[in-house]
Amino acid sequence: MYIKSGTRINGRYRILEQVGVGGTAVVYKAMDEKLNRVVTLKALREEFVDNEEFLKRFTTEAQAAARLNHPNIVSAYDVGRDGEICYIIMEYIDGYTLKELILKNAPFTNEETLGVSLQIASALEAAHKNGIIHRDIKPQNILVTKDGDIKVTDFGIAKAASSSTITTEQMGSAHYFSPEQAKGGFVDHKSDIYSLGIVMYEMLTGRPPFDGESTVALAIKHMDQPLPDIKDFNSEASESLIRIIAKATAKRPSMRYSTAEELSEDLKHALTDSSGSFVRNNRVDRSSHTIVMTSEERRAIRERAGQNGGEHRQEHRNNQNSHNNHNNHNNHNKKRPSPATAEKRRRQMEEEETKSRNIVISAIITGVAIVVVLTVIVAFLTGGNSRNDVIMPRFIDMTQEMAEKTAKENGIFLEIESVESDKLLGTVVGQSVEEGKKISRGDTVTIEVSVGNGEVEFPDVVGYSMEDAQRELKNRGITNVTFSLQKSTTIPSGTVISTDPVEGEMIRVDKEVTLFISISDSEKMIEVENVLGKSRQEAVSILEKQGFSVKVEEAASDAYPEGQICAQSKDGGFEALEGSTIMIYVSTGPDETATEPPTEAAPEPEADTQASVENVDYDQVVMPTYNITIPVTQVPDKDKVTVTIAEVGLDGSEKQVYSKEIQKSSFPYSYSVTGSGSTYKVYYDGVISAVHSYDDGGLSGSSYYVDGKLSDTKHY
Repeated sequence: MYIKSGTRINGRYRILEQVGVGGTAVVYKAMDEKLNRVVTLKALREEFVDNEEFLKRFTTEAQAAARLNHPNIVSAYDVGRDGEICYIIMEYIDGYTLKELILKNAPFTNEETLGVSLQIASALEAAHKNGIIHRDIKPQNILVTKDGDIKVTDFGIAKAASSSTITTEQMGSAHYFSPEQAKGGFVDHKSDIYSLGIVMYEMLTGRPPFDGESTVALAIKHMDQPLPDIKDFNSEASESLIRIIAKATAKRPSMRYSTAEELSEDLKHALTDSSGSFVRNNRVDRSSHTIVMTSEERRAIRERAGQNGGEHRQEHRNNQNSHNNHNNHNNHNKKRPSPATAEKRRRQMEEEETKSRNIVISAIITGVAIVVVLTVIVAFLTGGNSRNDVIMPRFIDMTQEMAEKTAKENGIFLEIESVESDKLLGTVVGQSVEEGKKISRGDTVTIEVSVGNGEVEFPDVVGYSMEDAQRELKNRGITNVTFSLQKSTTIPSGTVISTDPVEGEMIRVDKEVTLFISISDSEKMIEVENVLGKSRQEAVSILEKQGFSVKVEEAASDAYPEGQICAQSKDGGFEALEGSTIMIYVSTGPDETATEPPTEAAPEPEADTQASVENVDYDQVVMPTYNITIPVTQVPDKDKVTVTIAEVGLDGSEKQVYSKEIQKSSFPYSYSVTGSGSTYKVYYDGVISAVHSYDDGGLSGSSYYVDGKLSDTKHY
């Protein structure tokens, strides 16, 4: 299902671009216009939209996944439907898939494999404790941020998909299926552990253990063939990792790690012990026979993978009962140990406990080194292998957005420097590596992006809706916009008919521009009455009789006594569309919190004066407050910093609203504050990091600083 760029889903999510296609969904980068944040929108493929059973299961599982809150799990925010588009909204991750990094730089080192695997296991541990099984762990579903953090995605989608009529080919996951999944039998959390073991194998060797011409061939290999020797592909692989992978990928679920937490403990142990002596194999169930596929089972797999679930569950129960009987028999025959033997076992247990504590301490000590490893993971792309060379593209004259997209397609990292230039705002005007030069994927290139010289090219917004036109102008930094309504019998109401200035004209961003908007013959323009100085009840009555909707807010003012209207959103004497909303502000009297009285007394208003909003003394007006979310996104280069947020007043003064020492691992995050300010500054250890601007409580623009110098500017 292809959704055109610019399309709005449920009036909230604006599609920016398509970024991928999977077995169950088409993936888009989108803007959540309600919360002013970039998100990932996954729209289900068309073949699932009409499957009510699948949709019900998908919604249930997506809602369950949304309850997961873990640093190594991609957050799910929303799930819904808009016409034929069924979607899930997820956290947007700017980075790479683990598959991309494996293709580029595998085999990974032992430390790199451990660093990645620990984070994936941590994600699985959190999910399993919440009763959620992923069912589709594979490198394509593991994302790596540019800071080296691991994020597992698609919890919920995989379960819904695996329980529907979807085929394994569509899921594209047969290389990582557990034997029970391949057989179509009972699947639990140990299937995720098996799949993670296969991913670890691929990181260490650069290839999945099994390959085949069909899903059937792969399924059979997972069920009855041992993993190829890791040492054949990576002689540096540690014995610890080899043993951990062998246990995680055991054919029998009972022989694998019991939990992801148990797997994590061995992975941590492997950080300080490469021998693998600590990896304990589970007791073999001697009372059950070796699992051998029958010809009937092979035929069933070829006909339709997944038809033997009931048989597998019965076999699982039979094996478990047999195992329990065997253990009971052994316990019955055990003899009470002698005092000397008991004392020896006690000392062994104490030694093991001490050793375990030392392992934990060692893992903590090596934590800094592992963080470095994780940060360097993305630098796998800088391998310099000649087969991964790319020709440096021409970024100059591109927009910054287009340059970032082109860089990502070529595996190039960008550093952005903002420079003054006569070129348009957001245009690339320089690059550190010349066009046509051969570089390696993963190299970092610096581009210079114009912050303009105060002028921008006026865009073509004729034919846009009034809202879309405003948004397009705002993206260019043009906010001083007025409207002139004109009746039309042919152009849809609310459409931009023409503009002043015209398309292509160079203007300063603070220049007042006019959009001429069409209205139908049936729509009526009414001259708004001036209600300044009137009581709330009287003002509402007057405006409602005129045919307007009225919204009332309170504001402090020295100019008007308490209870009188001190401002209105549409000035008296100006025309407004019948049925539109007029905001009026009721005075609560002087602002008692003001530190200095006004230098001049405001004139008393006359009842018949055609006053305007601009005549209100806004220095003495308490503006409406909003719940504002302030992003704190730049990851510091120190282990911890003191983050301070200040609200900037109309006079440029700053009022601290937040200050706290934050660990590096907590970045990025956001802070919510209730305020009426339009600008907030973020400081790291007293040095400016970002300035965020707001309109009506919504984020409208951000400026970012490095070492106190402006490095990037964004408009939303």
